[in-house]
Amino acid sequence: CNEYATRMTEDYPGRFGVFASLPLPDVDGCLREIEVAFDALRADGVVLMTSVQNKWLGDAAFAPVFDELDRRRAVVYVHPTVADCCRNLIPDVADAVIEFPMDTTRAIVSLLYSGTFARCPQIRFIFSHSGGMLPFVASRVARAPALDPALAARVPNGAMVELKKLYYEICSATSPMAMAALMQLVAVSQILFGTDFPWRYAGPTAEEFDAYPLSAADRRAINRESALALFPRFGR
Repeated sequence: CNEYATRMTEDYPGRFGVFASLPLPDVDGCLREIEVAFDALRADGVVLMTSVQNKWLGDAAFAPVFDELDRRRAVVYVHPTVADCCRNLIPDVADAVIEFPMDTTRAIVSLLYSGTFARCPQIRFIFSHSGGMLPFVASRVARAPALDPALAARVPNGAMVELKKLYYEICSATSPMAMAALMQLVAVSQILFGTDFPWRYAGPTAEEFDAYPLSAADRRAINRESALALFPRFGR
């Protein structure tokens, strides 16, 4: 898959970038693929799912993968999945409706309170769908050390500082409610336009975003400039 994606970038220069796929939970396989992706394929970053086999990304077993990604100052794009624990909970409602935003939130909290965000400050994380439920529960998440003081040592800079450093793309989360919550959490420099294509047509996300009241500068940042700061080669 990664070699095919790289060929697309070569066949259509400037049109595509590559987030290399990594084979979690195979940590040794991930480390080998990171080397191939960045040294041979010149990938722009990597893509991970929020959980695998009921382990979220902050699990201690995955620490060597994030340590290597931190060493390489990688961009890590995270897309949700449905964890094995949480399938078919509500009859007749597709799992993705609720579980995608919930699993994104679980992954962020797992990385936060495992200490991964603080330990790996050079990774630029991008989370899908405006961070799932996180903008709505960020203050609640940040209060977790009040219930378990041991957590405070894992977020020495403070939980909200770490959450505000993350990047959030807004596909399928451009309703007025979602946009307002996200923009209360982070600056526009941390917000990226996305569409969810091909799983969903780009139109609904784009139309909602275009209708949301923003200054021209903020709209330009979300549409383009925030992404160019992460991937400057596309500005050329």
